[in-house]
Amino acid sequence: MTKGEGIALSAMKKELKSLSKRHLTAKNKTESCMGAASVICQCRIDANEIIRSKKPHDEQMKLISVLADKEKSAFKISRLDLLKLMDKETNLIIEHDSLQHEISTLEFRYSMRR
Repeated sequence: MTKGEGIALSAMKKELKSLSKRHLTAKNKTESCMGAASVICQCRIDANEIIRSKKPHDEQMKLISVLADKEKSAFKISRLDLLKLMDKETNLIIEHDSLQHEISTLEFRYSMRR
C-alpha cells in the first residue's frame, strides 16, 4: 500500500467513525420521538400517585415540577416529524454500509498486493 492509499484509507475510516456517531444520534432521536407518548403517560400516572400520597404539599410540588419538565421535553420531542427522522436514520445507515463496503474492498485489494 502506498502512502497516498494509506492516507485515503485512514480518512475513509475516520469518516466511517463520524457516520457511526451521526447514525447513533439519529437513532436515539427517532426512538425518543416514538417513545414520547409513553413518557407523557408515565409522567401523568406518576403525578397522580404523588398527588394521592400523604406527602407534604411542598414536597409534592417539587416532585410534580420535575415530572412537568420531563413531560414538557417529551411533548417537544413528539412534535418532531417522525418520517423525516426515520429517513435521516435510514440514509445514514445506507451511507455507513456503503462506506464500510468500500473500505473492506480496498483493504482486501491492498492485502492481495503483498
